[in-house]
Amino acid sequence: MEDRANGNSFKRRDKLMEIEHEIRNWWDESRVFEAEANDEPAKDGDKFFGYFPFPYMNGHMHLGHAYTISKVEFAAAYQRSRGANVLIPFGFHSTGMPIKASADKLKQ
Repeated sequence: MEDRANGNSFKRRDKLMEIEHEIRNWWDESRVFEAEANDEPAKDGDKFFGYFPFPYMNGHMHLGHAYTISKVEFAAAYQRSRGANVLIPFGFHSTGMPIKASADKLKQ
């Protein structure tokens, strides 16, 4: 598809969207992101729970966040390849002293 009015081509975008669709279908069929994708119940020791410090909402995401989560992702992928049921919750930390300190600065 091309936007002839301003000369933009959407071929690259369309190709990336096509690849994304194929990969998402594969993920769904393979149950890649399901915590209990195995049809058999987990035995003792066949579970892996990954956890990392959640990023604070009062700052920008940066490379340190990716570095921290990549270690947990690697461990989870390894455990999943061994057949373990894997769960990695993800969220953002929205309470605590850094938030209070930011709120106090706004009051001034």
